[in-house]
Amino acid sequence: MNRQLLLSMAIGVMIVLPIVGYIIHLIDRRDKIHKNYSATIYLKNSKRDITHRMYIFLCRISIAKNYLDRISRRYEILFPGDQRMIVAKTMQAAITSWIFCILGISIVFSTNLSLMNTAIASLIIVVIDCEVTRFLLKSLEIKLLEELSVFVSDIRHNYHVNRMVDDAILLSMDGLGYEMRVHAKKLYDTITSNNLKEDVLKYNTTIHNKYLKTLLSLCINVLEFSDKRINGQSLFTSNLDNLKKEINIEILKQRKLRYLFSGVSFVTIFPCLTLELIRKFGISMLPELDSFYNGRPGIVFAASILVVTTIIYILNNKLKETKDFIPKRYDYLKRLESIRLIRKALDNYTDKFYGKMLVLKDELKRLGETITARQLLLQRLLFSILTFFMVLTFQVYIHENNRSNIVSKVNTISFLTPTNNQNQIELVKETLLRYVNQFKDSDEANFILYEKIYDAITKERRIHSSKLSESIAKEVLNRVEKYRNEYYKWHELLLCIGISIIAYYIPYWMILYKKKILQMNMEDEVNQFNSIIYMLMYHDHITVKDLLEELELFAVVFKKSLQECINDYNRGDIEALTHMKENESFPPFRRMVDNLIRCDMIPIELAFDEIASDRESYHDRRKLENEISLQKRSDIAKPLSFIPMVLVMIYLIIPLVMESLKELNSFSETIQNI
Repeated sequence: MNRQLLLSMAIGVMIVLPIVGYIIHLIDRRDKIHKNYSATIYLKNSKRDITHRMYIFLCRISIAKNYLDRISRRYEILFPGDQRMIVAKTMQAAITSWIFCILGISIVFSTNLSLMNTAIASLIIVVIDCEVTRFLLKSLEIKLLEELSVFVSDIRHNYHVNRMVDDAILLSMDGLGYEMRVHAKKLYDTITSNNLKEDVLKYNTTIHNKYLKTLLSLCINVLEFSDKRINGQSLFTSNLDNLKKEINIEILKQRKLRYLFSGVSFVTIFPCLTLELIRKFGISMLPELDSFYNGRPGIVFAASILVVTTIIYILNNKLKETKDFIPKRYDYLKRLESIRLIRKALDNYTDKFYGKMLVLKDELKRLGETITARQLLLQRLLFSILTFFMVLTFQVYIHENNRSNIVSKVNTISFLTPTNNQNQIELVKETLLRYVNQFKDSDEANFILYEKIYDAITKERRIHSSKLSESIAKEVLNRVEKYRNEYYKWHELLLCIGISIIAYYIPYWMILYKKKILQMNMEDEVNQFNSIIYMLMYHDHITVKDLLEELELFAVVFKKSLQECINDYNRGDIEALTHMKENESFPPFRRMVDNLIRCDMIPIELAFDEIASDRESYHDRRKLENEISLQKRSDIAKPLSFIPMVLVMIYLIIPLVMESLKELNSFSETIQNI
């Protein structure tokens, strides 16, 4: 009771103190504004300094540094070169996430401080952190796309007025939000650079937004080769119209994705929060259920629910993400790989299974993974070893928990009748536990131990009924036998090894799962390729290799094939294109490659004439295909998200039903005996 009171007080302090501090900050801020008209600027700068100092301080801690680095790398895409804004936004996301994590942990631990609640709290920390940072970043990305759409429209309008690309961009920067202004300034500096070729290459390396890259490419083409008219319309303005449509399709896609997946994470995780409440409710309804919920079956079932929930949450997150431009870092694997013994073992495995490792290496490249085949093997081994020790620890914990329950808990006593009063029941429970603790470590034979227990109970003269003394002695002996049998058995070790073997394959299965998801993006990626080709094919200077290089900038699924084709292009263009076609089995991509091969005999605009003729219905078809693709993802994610809820319902209902049936059978037998 005291622990619960202290915990409640701690939670109250954690919630109240920040609120009081924030109110004092607001009062102080208001006073400063009244006293000094320049206080607003001062407060803004001081706020930035505070967040910057916090960031520097946290970066001295290794774990915090890795965490902040993961968030800041996402913001670097949105604010290229603006380190102050990157730091401010990173700290904003981190602090928001930490506040929600503290509240979530407080709610979990307010019920009971246990190993299961600690595991649930750890899961909640990860989920809240992922969801909060993803929400803030996605909101900012959608906002940037919306502002980019307006920016493209303004460039088109201003280009009509003065027919100068750089002036059109400069005039279009007025009225932009901060995020888009950073990108517009970088775009303007690139196209007005004296060293255009190097700056364009640098821009394409640092900027990951494909629409900004396309906009730069269109502007460079006009600057270098001037504009031309196609079907009585300016090619540059026509391409800007098409680019704007592509951006609007992406905005609709992101909004639709957010709508379809809204609440999926909550539905997946929420059932885990009810496990402790269900346990308490079940025991309060039927005290006999304590042996289930606090024993081996209940603990294993609850742990299984947590594992299944974690797996489903990860799978749904993979479905939710479309394209991730941030390469993952595997510094810990690189450090482990550099250890001599481990490096030698990996070398031996690679030499023995060279063909298998080569195929895996190609597969990882195709998926855009930064992890190498050797590192993936090391990761699988580490995950397997970690799982082995976690399962081993869990099994030992269950044995210790069962031993503790045997010597400290008495829920129901089968040999007592309703005629026994409460004092007799308490006396029997106290006697039972006392003798169990006294004889639990005895190694005597059962019949000898039974006699000793019975003699001790009768000599004590607190239990006056000899029949009741016999029943107590039998129950004590039964518990001592159970206590003796609670040790680690060989078949549990086999189970532990079996689970670790399954865990060994999980990282590889996740790679295959990602491959399956990327295959769902093939149609969309080919459609984007056609859009890029349509924007560039009317320029007289454009070659097939130029098209391939432009496509490679936007590729994810087909990136490896395009890179290989570009590398082999100088050795033989038709051979390189034919080889790329043979390596890919997706029909729309193969048709596109066929058109590229035809460009050797006819102009590019004639080879891709079908794109131009089908342009009117193209965007509508893109929208429909995006909706179908997103709906497929949602149809997979939503049924998965309900699995933890079904398991929790089983956790609640089945023990109640089983125990109720058991009580009903016992009652029926009593009636028959009467």
